[in-house]
Order: sequence, then C-alpha cells, then structure tokens
Amino acid sequence: MAQFTYSDLIQWSKQLPEWQRDALRRVLDHGEVTGADIADLAELAKAPYTSGAGPTSKAVPASEHHARPSAAELPPVRLVAVRDIAHVNALGKGPVWFGPEGLTVVYGGNATGKSGIVRILKKACRATDPGGPIRPNVFEPEPSQPPTAIIDFRVGDDERSHAWVDGGTSEADLRTINVFDTHCAAVQIEKANFISYTPAILQVFRSLASVTDRVADKLRTEKLGLGEQPVTLNALQLASDTSAGKFASSLRPDSDPHELERLCTLSAEEKARLADLRRALADDPLRKAQAEEVRGRRIAELAALASDASRRLSDEACDTMARLRKQQEVARKAAEAARQVFAASSVLGGLGTDVWRSLWESARRYSETHAYSGEPFPVVREGAVCVLCQQPLTEAASKRLHSFEEFVKADVQRRADEAEADVAAAVLSVRSLSLPLSGRAALRDAGMSAGDTEYGEALRRFVVAAKLRRRHVLREVGGKPVGQRPALPPQPVLEILRSAIQDEVGRLRAASRTEDRLRMERDRTELEAREKLGTHLQTVRAEIERMRAIRKLDAAIADCKTHAITHQARQAASAIITDILRSNFATNLSVIGLSETPVEVKLGAGEHGKHPYEMKLLPRPEVPPVEVLSEGERTCVALAGLLAELETTGNLSGIVLDDPVSSLDHRYRKRVAERLVREAKGRQVIILTHDVVFLYLLRKYARDLNVQVTEVSLERGYKRDHGRATDGPPWVAMPVKQRIARLRDASQEARRELIGGDRQAYEQRASEIYKRLRQSWERAVEEVLLNGTVLRFGDAVQTQRLSKLTDISDSDIEIVTREMSRCSDFVHDEAGAVNAGIPEPDALDADIGRLDDWIRELRKNRGRN
Repeated sequence: MAQFTYSDLIQWSKQLPEWQRDALRRVLDHGEVTGADIADLAELAKAPYTSGAGPTSKAVPASEHHARPSAAELPPVRLVAVRDIAHVNALGKGPVWFGPEGLTVVYGGNATGKSGIVRILKKACRATDPGGPIRPNVFEPEPSQPPTAIIDFRVGDDERSHAWVDGGTSEADLRTINVFDTHCAAVQIEKANFISYTPAILQVFRSLASVTDRVADKLRTEKLGLGEQPVTLNALQLASDTSAGKFASSLRPDSDPHELERLCTLSAEEKARLADLRRALADDPLRKAQAEEVRGRRIAELAALASDASRRLSDEACDTMARLRKQQEVARKAAEAARQVFAASSVLGGLGTDVWRSLWESARRYSETHAYSGEPFPVVREGAVCVLCQQPLTEAASKRLHSFEEFVKADVQRRADEAEADVAAAVLSVRSLSLPLSGRAALRDAGMSAGDTEYGEALRRFVVAAKLRRRHVLREVGGKPVGQRPALPPQPVLEILRSAIQDEVGRLRAASRTEDRLRMERDRTELEAREKLGTHLQTVRAEIERMRAIRKLDAAIADCKTHAITHQARQAASAIITDILRSNFATNLSVIGLSETPVEVKLGAGEHGKHPYEMKLLPRPEVPPVEVLSEGERTCVALAGLLAELETTGNLSGIVLDDPVSSLDHRYRKRVAERLVREAKGRQVIILTHDVVFLYLLRKYARDLNVQVTEVSLERGYKRDHGRATDGPPWVAMPVKQRIARLRDASQEARRELIGGDRQAYEQRASEIYKRLRQSWERAVEEVLLNGTVLRFGDAVQTQRLSKLTDISDSDIEIVTREMSRCSDFVHDEAGAVNAGIPEPDALDADIGRLDDWIRELRKNRGRN
C-alpha cells in the first residue's frame, strides 16, 4: 500500500505560495503558531503585491531539514478524577476517580449520577455527540454561574488539571480522549464523522489550513481597519460633466496623482476668471425660477387645503355634526330605556349591556357554524339544547331565548348604533384636517408675510379661524362646554397668485437660456469643481492610497484559500488511513460478532484538513444503515467504528463508554465485554454501567486476561449530592470477603451512634447491617460452601468446581440455617411480644465474626484436602 511521507509533504508544498511554505516550516518546527507568527506571515502574504520596500523578514520555506520523524506519537492521555463539581444536574462535589491504567468499571443504579459524569466528559473530551446544555439541580434555585468541574488527568507521566467550564475553552489534550454512549452511536451510524485525532503528518495539514485561515482573518481585519470611503468625498457632489467630477467619480487605485495635482491647482488667471464669472452670473434667473416653482407648488397645496377645510368646517357641516350629536344622544337614551325594560324581568344583572350582547353574538356564531349549522338562531325545536348551558330547553327557556333575540334585533338599538357610527365618521373627518401649526407657519411655507399682499393676510386669518372652529366643533361633539361658534372667513383665493408665479417662472427660464450665459455657466462650473476638489486634495490622495492597500489585501486574501491543502490532505488520508480503517473496522465487527453485517467504512469529502468517514451498506450504499440495522446492531457497528478509528490513528489515550451494551443480547454482551477488556491491555478504558451481569463479565475477562481492574460504585443522595463514589464494586456484586469488611465498618459507625446517645439511629443502622449480613450468608453459600459452582449473574455452571463439595456437612447446613434465621429476627417487623430487640454492639460484632470464622474454617479444611 502506498504511503505518504514527510518527503512527499515537502515536495508537494513547493507549489504553495512562499508565505505558506514558511507557515509549513513553522508548523513543523513548533506545532503551535503564535500571534506574532501570524503577523509575520500576513506581511509575507502581502509582499508579492507591494512595490518598493518589502517586509523586514524574508520567507524561509519548509525543507527536508524541518520534517519530523513519521513515527512520532503523542503521549497517551488518561483520566484520573472529576472533582469540585458544581451546577451539574444534582451531582455532589465528588470526586469520582478512575484507574489510570487498565480497566475502570463505574457501577451505579438509576439516578446515581452516571449520566451527569458522562455529560461533563462529553463536553470536555471528544464525543461525536457532545449533547445539549447541562442543566443544574431542578430542586434548587437557578444558579447564576455555568456548570463547572476540575478534571485531573495525565499526559504521559505528567500530572495535570483542567478547570472545565461548560461553554468555555476546551483543553486540547483532553480532546484525545473519546467518550461513547448511545447518542454518539446514533451519530456514528447516521452522520459522517471526522477523525479528529490523526497521525502527526495528517495533523500538519489541519494545522496548515488553520494557520492559513488565521492569516486570512488577520488580512481581513487589516482591511476592515482601513474603513470606508471618507464622507467628504461622497459629499463633494461635483458636476459629472466637469474634469474634476469625472476624476472623482472614477477614482481607483491606479488614478494618476499628477493629474490630481493639476486639477486641484488653479493658476492666477483661472482664479481671476472665476471671480469675474461669479460676479457676472450673480443674478441667476434659473435659480430664481426653480425657487419660484417650489413656492408655486406649496401655494397650490395650501389652496387645496383651504378648500377642503372650508367644506368640512362650513356652517352646514357644523350644523349637521351638531344634529348628529343630538340624534346620537336621543338614540342612546332610547336604547338604554329599552334595555332597562328588557332587563327588569331578568334574575341576573347586566342583561342587555355590551358585555351581555357580546356573549349573545358569540352564542349565535357557535350555533350557526357548529352546533346547528343551517338552522336560524336560536334553535328551540324539540330535542334542541341550549348552546350556552348544553341543557335541554324547557318551554320557558325557549320563550326567553326568543325574547333575547328580539331585543338584540330591535330597531331602537340599531338606530343607536348607526347614530354612534355617524358621529364617529364626522369627528374623524374634522380631526384629520392637516392644518398648519399657525397662520405664520402657513405664510412661511408659502414664502409670504402677512403684510406683503392681500393674499398673505387672507391666508393667515383663514388658518387661524379654521383651527379655532375645528377646536370648537370637536369640544361640542365631545359634550364639553363651548361658547358661540367662531366665524370662518371666506376661503382665500390663491389661484391669481399661483398664476402670477407661473408667469414669472416662464420669464426667468427664458432669460437663462442665452448661448453666452450657458457658456459662462459651464466655465464657472468647471472652475468651481476644480476649486472644491482642491480643498480636499489630501483626502483624495489618502483615498487613493487606501484603495491601493485594499487591492493589495484582496490579492493576498485570495491566496489564502485552503482548497489545495484539503485536497492534498484527502490524498494523504487515502494513502494512510482509508484501507487500514476499513480493515480494522471489519476485524472489530467480526470480534464483536457481526461478521455477517454488510457494513463498510468509506472516506467522504473533507474540509480544512479534516477527513470524514461514513458507514455504508455494501449492497445498497444509498440506504442509510440506521434504516436496516437493529438498535443492538447499530450499537455494535458504532463501537466497531470507534475502535477501528483509534487503532488506525494510533491514539492510545483513554476511552469512556457509558452503558455500551445497551439493547444487546447475551451473545453480543459477552463479545463486547471481552473486546473492551482486551482494549484495556493497551489503554485506559472506563466503563460506566448499571448492568450487574455486564459487570461480572468484565470482571471475569479481566481476571482471565490479567488486566488491572479498578471498581468504583456510585450512590444517590436525596434530591442532591448524587454520584457519591466509593471504592470497590456495588454491594450486589461484592465478594463475601469485601462484604465482611464493609459490615465491620458499618458496625463501628453504628456503635458511635449509640455512644453518642442516639439509640434510634443505632437500631436503624444495626437493622440494615443484619439485612446485609443475611445477604452475605447467602453469598457465602454460593461463593464458599458451593465453591462458586453456581453464581448469580454468572454466565456458566462451573462443573470443575464440584470436586470440592464432598466435605459439606450437616453442621454447615445447621450453621447457615441458624445464622440466617437469627439475622431475620432483627430485620422483619415482628410483634412486640416476639421481637427481643436489636442486639448491642458487641453481640452485633460477634454475629459478623461468626460468618468470618465459618468461612475461614471451611477454606482451611478444604485446603488440607
């Protein structure tokens, strides 16, 4: 199989720009590239597009001298503990520890904190599915700080700690540790995964792509710092047909600075000429014509407004509004009188009010659209029910519904509503008049003053009177006290004034069109544009330089594409990874027991030096495996993919697996257990599980393969402080020797309770000890008396152990029966006359001691035989 070496890398890099070859040299020399390196590389990237003096430093391309040995491997990273946990679900502070070598099995039942520990590690380490936000304890107030923890780990033999903060900066070394759970398995099967821990030579591609992106970001930031075109240039508004205007509008990086100097410099003769032209053209008829046109349009608008106001505020309009107001009042009183008569017969108050009418209309809509579609409302036929109370209608209720409908449809109420609407429309017509703020404001808009002409005075008086009359009318309609209605003078006649203005505009425009005047105006415009451009000479010079700098940066940024790097990274990955990965994947599938599963790994398209692979069904690559494989098979396939990736990349850092045998039957469970124990011979393997059978299988294969095992148990608290870790396996999986030691410790704790004066606490603890002592006798029967021939949670009957069972005597049976019966006396809730009470501490210790003595004696006798 072809390989891709550092010599190949150096040879390929010769097609890159000089600055990227220099970047490759820095990556090979130092691994990490600093901010100062990025600044140097950005200057080197601009160098080919800079005329004159270049950068102070020169590019030093990568060569064979800078290549690292291909066999170099990073030291393995292993977890030691997670401690000082805060705001992570209901977990306590910890610590939860792990064996840095071999296999660590963390056992915990439901709600003991396993998931919380895994959530921390998925965020801090590498997981194909890092999971969503981590929530705090729901039984406590919402904290203001994010979830945090201290993660102790080793890099080789170097002890380190990382202050993990959810959402904060990750620790690069921890990212070489892989975390796997059912969610990660789903991603492994359904989505393309990125091999994030790659061989050193492939890591170079990713680092080079990252450096290239950082240089591009540096150049873009520099470009952004150059800002936009100065506002002064946009505001010059030079005439487009002048030489200065043409130069400014077509400004570009290669604009001629000498031409700029010439345009911005007026000779003495040109300055004198400009002064003469300004004096000769001071009386500008065209400008006056334009100003008069504006004034004419405003006067036309005021004339239209005055006409509208005269109509809406006329005596007839005001009388009509007053009449409508009186009609509204009369109709309202009539409607209220009708409502009171109607409501007098009702038991409940508010009948006939707006609220009641709204309820009635809602009942109508419900009846006509849902309950009794197509029948007129109200429906009171036989069998009908009330749409409000859903009860059958009596005769009296039917009559009442009819009376309600008659009231709603009564003419008096309709007339009241119509009068209300008429008044509202009249008020809106008056209120919407857009009158000037004052008479003086109207004159100012028309370019007049009150004393100028009779039109100005007439306009001012009309606006003032219209505003007073509008105020009077609105107050009167609103029922407020008013005096006599203000008089409204006749509408000012502005058409004569507007016609005169139009005539003046025509005269002025005719005066502006003489050939001599047009020529003089063109000369003045040309000289004024050059004069104005000259006042901003330095600004224009600076803009040309800015545009040149932007062009240079754009050219350098264009050289920062990573397509070539990603393409070559893919070629290298194809040579180094793909075939090996495929072989390792198939091997792991076979070991786990899925050798017949037609699934294969294929390399996908990459970006920025990353190399994704995805799993495909061999017969039908277009069909996602998730649609064909069972849940257990998907877990096995995903686990095989993870192990294949680790083998392919040479990553010897730890792995963390949360319930990796979920949904697996006993055949796959045994194969997975053995495969993971074998994995623990070469790396740290941490398994979190609640499966006791799986725990026994891991223990069995670790013993058979001579793999060091660290067992940790998690216990739950009450609403908080879950995840309390203790050394050793859980009680249910604990061998009898460890159980006896645990019982002796518990007995000492109970004794201290009694010495402290708390007999109730002592008896509660002692009762629990007797319960566990009885369980320990049962375990002793399996493990010692029956010599482990048959064990709960075991995967086989150990027939080769039967030879040791010939020494079981009646005495042994009597001892076991007697001691288990004694333990039961202090566990069950018996009648007070029968229960003799919990024994004192010395008697409790003696009961534990008899189990230990019996085991020792039995094993000693068997040792002699």
